[in-house]
Amino acid sequence: MKCVAMFIAIAVVVASAAPGDLLAQGTPTRPTTPATGIKPDRTIADPATLKAKRAKRAALQQKRAECRNQARQQKVALTKRRAFIRNCMARS
Repeated sequence: MKCVAMFIAIAVVVASAAPGDLLAQGTPTRPTTPATGIKPDRTIADPATLKAKRAKRAALQQKRAECRNQARQQKVALTKRRAFIRNCMARS
């Protein structure tokens, strides 16, 4: 019991002797992303870039729908359908 009390006393002395900077938590750095949570490319990108992104996304969605329909027509098993769609998307 005496040993534990001595250990606690030594720990308190060492902690109080250490400078406050060592024990303090670091200040957070300034975030580079906006605090609103909106992705920067939506607010900063010019309209032509946004239109190109929308067109690319629409083309991918259309191709994925075609591959999904093709998988249904070929009656690909549900467990293998994702792999089929992935391969179909990679082919085109």
